[in-house]
Amino acid sequence: MSSLFQYHLFLPLLLTTARPLLDQRQTESYFTVPQVATRVSHTPSSSMGQISATPLPDEHFFRPTFRLGKTGTGPIPCSGKIFFFFISNIQFFKMIYKKKSFNLSFIVAAQLHILTLLEHVKEQQMAIAAAVNNLASRLGTEAPVAEKPKDISIPLTTVPEVEEFEEWLKDSRNSQAKQNMISALGAVGGQNTKRVTWNILSRLYSDAVAKQINWKGVNGKKCFKEMLTRSLLIRAIRKNQSSTNAADSEIDSYAIRWFNLAPDRGGGRKERSRVKEALTEMARGN
Repeated sequence: MSSLFQYHLFLPLLLTTARPLLDQRQTESYFTVPQVATRVSHTPSSSMGQISATPLPDEHFFRPTFRLGKTGTGPIPCSGKIFFFFISNIQFFKMIYKKKSFNLSFIVAAQLHILTLLEHVKEQQMAIAAAVNNLASRLGTEAPVAEKPKDISIPLTTVPEVEEFEEWLKDSRNSQAKQNMISALGAVGGQNTKRVTWNILSRLYSDAVAKQINWKGVNGKKCFKEMLTRSLLIRAIRKNQSSTNAADSEIDSYAIRWFNLAPDRGGGRKERSRVKEALTEMARGN
């Protein structure tokens, strides 16, 4: 089928379909497309989780307007009434056909593809706008900041302080204060469950007192397995976004490792290495 035959087939069909609407809406050489609702059809997502976009009210409509002319310039429609775009570009099609620089069917197909992409872009913009409005409304509400109880000083530095803290946790009158402490410790950062566990334990215990605690309480040390602080630790860790679903066994394994490494922290490893070297030198001298 020749380009001329395609053109003469396409143009009468287009004008016949659009003529009733054009006669009703022509005003001072402008043509206005009927109102088309552009509501958000889906919820956008982010690297932080799903964002619930708020749908826009019914009065939000998009009304594109086109000026007829030789160049066919004007806003590109973002609605389903795509044929109005072709009507506004009839002069442009005639010019292209006379110059025979492009195939008319190719131009029509390309413009249809572009309009489809623009429809998709506009829908995405509406969804993003709704999500931004939703986030802005949330930022306007300030959440209360949890603080550690004033009668508890951490990190704990001695074994008597550890025992006193355990007694404090047993007292039911301190339930609200315990919740505040859990929330405060849950705000401690960490890239994963291991780091969150170690960071919280570092807030609770000094290196000196951590050397006096292990998991089973062997060798005269305090038994962390039976402490109420263990339950406090687990609840605080699960407050953190990166370790919400952490299992008890996983948290326990990281806690065990943290207490086992306590002698190496604060220069302990270097001190042991120095003592070992001194003993080796003494053995050689003898």
